[in-house]
Amino acid sequence: MKRYLVTQALPYANGDIHLGHMVEAVQTDVFVRYHRLVGDEVRYVCADDTHGTPIELSALKRKQTPESLIAAVWEAHVRDYAAFSIDFDIFYTTNSDENRRYAEYIYTKLREKGLIVEREVTQYFCEHDKRFLPDRFVVGTCPKCKAAEQYGDVCEVCGTTYDPTDIVEPRCIICRNAPVLKKSKHLFVQLAKRADFLRQFLNTGGVLADDMRNFVTHWIDEGLKEWCISRDGPYFGFRIPDAPDKFFYVWLDAPIGYISSTAKWCADHGEKVDTYWHKDSDTQVVHFIGKDIVYFHALFWPVMLESAEIALPKKIFVHGFLTVAGEKMSKTRGTFVLAREYMERLKHPQAAEYLRFFFASKLSTGAGDLDLSADEFVNRINTTLANNIGNLHHRTFVFCDKYFGGQIPDAPWDATIAAEVEKVAEQIRAAYEATDYRLVVERIHALGNVGNKFYQDSKPWETIKQNPDAAAATMVTCANLVRALAVFLKPIVPAIVAAVEKQLGVPLSWDDHRFSMRNRPAGKTEKLVIPLELEAVSALFTPTEVAAPASAAPLDLKPQIDIAAFQPVDLRVATVISAERVPKSSKLLKLQVALGGEKRQVIAGIGRHYTPEQLPGTQVILVANLKPAKLMGETSEGMILAASDGGKLVLLGPQSEAATGSRVS
Repeated sequence: MKRYLVTQALPYANGDIHLGHMVEAVQTDVFVRYHRLVGDEVRYVCADDTHGTPIELSALKRKQTPESLIAAVWEAHVRDYAAFSIDFDIFYTTNSDENRRYAEYIYTKLREKGLIVEREVTQYFCEHDKRFLPDRFVVGTCPKCKAAEQYGDVCEVCGTTYDPTDIVEPRCIICRNAPVLKKSKHLFVQLAKRADFLRQFLNTGGVLADDMRNFVTHWIDEGLKEWCISRDGPYFGFRIPDAPDKFFYVWLDAPIGYISSTAKWCADHGEKVDTYWHKDSDTQVVHFIGKDIVYFHALFWPVMLESAEIALPKKIFVHGFLTVAGEKMSKTRGTFVLAREYMERLKHPQAAEYLRFFFASKLSTGAGDLDLSADEFVNRINTTLANNIGNLHHRTFVFCDKYFGGQIPDAPWDATIAAEVEKVAEQIRAAYEATDYRLVVERIHALGNVGNKFYQDSKPWETIKQNPDAAAATMVTCANLVRALAVFLKPIVPAIVAAVEKQLGVPLSWDDHRFSMRNRPAGKTEKLVIPLELEAVSALFTPTEVAAPASAAPLDLKPQIDIAAFQPVDLRVATVISAERVPKSSKLLKLQVALGGEKRQVIAGIGRHYTPEQLPGTQVILVANLKPAKLMGETSEGMILAASDGGKLVLLGPQSEAATGSRVS
């Protein structure tokens, strides 16, 4: 037996759970349920991430306290996760005494190790409200499109991002007065001092998958920048003990929520937190995160833990983003679906189980994005769950009801089928261990096909008349096979498998995949899986049409060209390895991209639309045969393509993952 402490990224307490959140929740919950199924000890902890400027601003707009806001959001998050059978041991909050104590402890250890340094920075200050203003507390006119009442970091009209000092006629969002620029001292963690430790950590025991490890190692090789961990008060968070009117930046205390949630659970259950988080503990700490927060979890977090002599994670599993119908989730297109809305609008008794199954069938070991479309969703559910597994279950137990009085007969099973199940069980177990749930589902589907073919070839509806013993052997074999399939599916669709457990009268563990049932009653047979109708799903996942503005101007097209003028342009698929800002430029990013077997540097003017942390792993379209050019003293060996939409740039890339270097034609 092994012991695991499993976490998923903490949802921010500033909004509802959406289907993108559910990808990670399902991935983590399946891991937890599998390890519990095989007999491992698992603690599954999570919490709401509750601090920071957006929380304070949302509370201000709603005329309530941050505490009342996060309390209401916590209840909504608990409700939504429970609807999808996400089985936390504890879902806590980072706004807790436990979290404050651990934040102060880790900060003290960072300071003792000589990793904290004080720097002076310049930022807006409101003389009326006597406070420094975070980006979102500054409003003004967008410097790009001139839209009024935009935040200090991004224009919600044209999508342009900028520094607060770029905004025109800045004002404080609280009192509407013009702020002034003022210097303030802040605290920074010198990550570069721990570069050797981070390299060693990343190259020990497969903490990250190879592609992600390469991304993170490249960041280290490029030189780690200092990390600001303080914010000026007032700020909704924890005060820094030895820094007057300074508060911990939310990204310092947020991951500490993993530890503080464990501490709360231990206090409530008479256990010791050192069992899970002591640096010499035999517990394996496992994190599940999205690829957008790899930087924090693979660099900042390990330095915090190692400095405080707390257990480091053994595994960090990274997943991609969720797209809907091939596009990023969008409120305007109707494809940004909340978990609550999914349950309300689909109106199917097994809706939650179906989403769990679909996400599992798409989740593999890499960090590629997942797409959700109505056609594929309905097809995967009906093909595997309804027409394959559900069909085998129904035809088997209905036959037993009719011809064997609701009994699984007293007869031997088919040794070949039993041996096949044993072989496939090892493959499924290995796939679960690797978190390759897509392969798990593929193996289950193939085994279901074996069972249905065996049933069809055995023709029990004929042999029951001529050779009842042969029909009995068929039923015993199929009943055992259904039970094995239920065992393999239990981590993915626990509510569906619970119906099989109820019928058989026993909870299923991993060893129950082995054939052992005969001469025993089976409970009432009910339909295990209710098929999905495309019409019921289409309205949920089909993007709504967005009408063009009535005053839209005609396209300003360039003169026509023939195909010969276009043919010299060599467009290729490239994958971003790393990204960083070009010094003294708010617009330019320096990208390192993989192009087939080579690596190139590209300088791209997308720095106001994308942050460097967003880009690693993203596939783009590169003009690969462009002559190298110098931009701000940096060499650019190509150009990436982007669409301009009202001042906002959107990177172009393949709809699904393609091999780097693939030609675009």
